[in-house]
Amino acid sequence: MKYLIPLTLLAAMFGGVAYANGHGPKDGRMENPCMKPGKVLTKDVNLSADQKALVEDLKGERKAHKTERHDLKRSMKQDRIDTLKGYAEGDLSRADIKDQIEDKHREMSEKHADMQDGFFALVDSYNDSQKDQVRDNIDDTRQCMTDNQEQFEAHRERKEAHIQKRMEKKASFMTKDLDLSRNQQAAFDAWQDGQLERFQERMDGRMDHKGQHLEALLDGQSQRSIERAQAERSAEKIEVAQEQAEWMMDFVDSLDRDQRTQFVENIDMMVERIEKRHNRGEKGKSPNGQGR
Repeated sequence: MKYLIPLTLLAAMFGGVAYANGHGPKDGRMENPCMKPGKVLTKDVNLSADQKALVEDLKGERKAHKTERHDLKRSMKQDRIDTLKGYAEGDLSRADIKDQIEDKHREMSEKHADMQDGFFALVDSYNDSQKDQVRDNIDDTRQCMTDNQEQFEAHRERKEAHIQKRMEKKASFMTKDLDLSRNQQAAFDAWQDGQLERFQERMDGRMDHKGQHLEALLDGQSQRSIERAQAERSAEKIEVAQEQAEWMMDFVDSLDRDQRTQFVENIDMMVERIEKRHNRGEKGKSPNGQGR
C-alpha cells in the first residue's frame, strides 16, 4: 500500500528532505531519484492497524488539500491582480493591503491545522523501533540528496531561469507604453528584483534543516516548540510579503494619472492573454486531465 503525507506540511517538517521530493516528472523538469516524503515516515516501518488508519486519514486529507491548493493558487493569483489594480485605481489603501496579506496568511494557516494535528498524532504513536527506522529513512534520503546534488542544482537553475524569463515577459506587458522615467524604472526594477529574491529565498528555505525538525520531534521535542518555530517562520513570510507590497505601491505611487490608466489597461491585457493560454491548455486535455 502506498502511504502519503500532506506535502505542504512535510515541507515545513522535513526542510531539504521534502525539497528533494517536491518536484518530479509531473513538472517536466526532473526525474526524482530519492525517497518521497510520505515514504520517509512509512518505508519499512511496521505500522499497527491504528497507525495505518491514521495514515489513510492523512492520505485523504492530502488529496483534498491538493485540490484546495490548486484552487487556492489560482485564487491567490487573481487576488494579487485585483490588489494591484485596486491600488492603482485608488480603491485600496496601504493599510487595506497590509490587512489583506495578514488575512490570507491566517487563512492558509487555518487550512493546515487539521493536517498538522494528524501528523503529530502519527509521529507521537511511533515506538522506539519505528522512530529508529524513520531516522534511517531520513539518513538514506540525505545521502540520496548528496549523491544527486548536481541534479538538484541543475533543477534549481532551470527553475530560476524559467521564473526569470516569465518575469521579463510580464514586465514587458506591464510597462508597455508607460514611457517610464529613470526613477520610475528604478522603482519598477526594485519591485521585480524583490519578487525574484523572494522566490530564491523560498528555494533556499526548502534546502534548510534537512529533516532536523522531524528528528527533533522524533527525539521528544514538544509539539508546542515546533509550532512556535512554524509561527515565527510564518511571521517572517508575512513581513517579506508586506515588504514586497510596499515596493509595488511605491512604483504605482510614482505614476501620473495617464500612466496609471495605461498601467491598468496593460494588466487587463496581460490577464486576458493568460486566460486565453489557459483555455487553450484546457481544451488540449482529456477529461482525466492528461494531454490527448
